[in-house]
Amino acid sequence: MEEPGNDYVELRFGPRWTYISCVRKFLAGFFLIGLSDKEQAERISTAASELLENAVKYSSEENSYLRVAISRGRNEVHLLVENPADPEQINVLRREFALVTAAEPEAVYLKRMEEAARAGKQSRLGLIRIRYEAGARLRLEVREREVVIHAVFTLEEA
Repeated sequence: MEEPGNDYVELRFGPRWTYISCVRKFLAGFFLIGLSDKEQAERISTAASELLENAVKYSSEENSYLRVAISRGRNEVHLLVENPADPEQINVLRREFALVTAAEPEAVYLKRMEEAARAGKQSRLGLIRIRYEAGARLRLEVREREVVIHAVFTLEEA
């Protein structure tokens, strides 16, 4: 992922809820400097936060790790979050991923909002928020006992 001359940062830490806010603030600042676009930096850091929340929630081991890596090329930013997961969790994620990528982002987002309002339980809005609100393309990579979710943001050319 890393290319010479491009902005790049990688963090690795335990799956703890308390780290998410700190990581989000750091990434927002990192990209605000690199992009000079507060709105874009905020979208990227929001996506990172959503992916990290999922990773903490579904991480298979308390003493494991989360890895977030972000690189910036000429016209895109590539964000990935990696975590270990049990086969059952991987299957849940595969189903969820298929649902949020099966249709246009707005339609899926509105359907999820409606479901959350009716059911009054978990919204399951994280991945679709990344597609709809942050405008990222998503890709799921499954390894033997790990999952990696990639979010790719196209940058406006100046």
